[in-house]
Amino acid sequence: MHCHPARRSQVIGLFILGLFSLDASSARDARGGTRRVEPAQVLPLDQIAAQHRETVSEVVRDHTFHRKGAPESFPCNSRIYLSLLNEPSLTLALWQDLSPSPVRLQQVAPGRYQGSDGAGATATWEFVHRSPKLHVLLCDLNYNSPRGNAHLDARLVLLVHSGYYRQANGEHWVQHDVEAYVKVDSKGWKAVSRPFRPLLENLLEDQVREAGWFVSLMGRLVEAYPNWATQVAVSRAEISPESRQRFRDVIVQNRRPGAFAGRPTLVDNSGPPQTKRR
Repeated sequence: MHCHPARRSQVIGLFILGLFSLDASSARDARGGTRRVEPAQVLPLDQIAAQHRETVSEVVRDHTFHRKGAPESFPCNSRIYLSLLNEPSLTLALWQDLSPSPVRLQQVAPGRYQGSDGAGATATWEFVHRSPKLHVLLCDLNYNSPRGNAHLDARLVLLVHSGYYRQANGEHWVQHDVEAYVKVDSKGWKAVSRPFRPLLENLLEDQVREAGWFVSLMGRLVEAYPNWATQVAVSRAEISPESRQRFRDVIVQNRRPGAFAGRPTLVDNSGPPQTKRR
């Protein structure tokens, strides 16, 4: 079953909601079989912000769940892509202009954000490393069920690997993949029996895959509808003036010939997000 892309792609940590849709009567420990990973083999620890290095290492090394999405390639200028990846508030504003979403996101410090999904999940997350080819985010996730009978805390390390190339016709393309390591810290997750572990892993896999789809979709939309993207960016007060001006400059400098003057509309179907012109 496929949900509307907005429901699964905006907040990566929402996979933890699935923990409480399962039978909580079992007390078996689902962690058996998790493969221990050496953090230095996954990411450049010496380039991670010093105050976060130990936490990042712990989550990767002692993770409860891990998923890496398949690489995805799509046409997009690298500067537009990086603008969206580096400015989550901007990316969310563009999405919410196209589709109603209860997701809320607030920048509380440079590179640090707080958000909620409107259904009990909240997250505080921070870029602990940013470069054109690798973004690393550290997230603290919290879930309280709407009925108040379930609570879960978890930490997540999210890695986005990016590469850039040009086609023979000169068109700019991006290839990226998304990888997630999740460490559930609260005792509640141990109520999930071992047979349900594949279900949770599949849910995480969906989250990781659709996170990549979401970024690629927004990159393609901004390139195809630069006027719309600029209008949304400059009208949103939650986006800093510096970020609005920087994004506007990137769009002007990389405007694609034949770009549309109107506004896109989303087409909801069972595959990756698509759009239609309006």
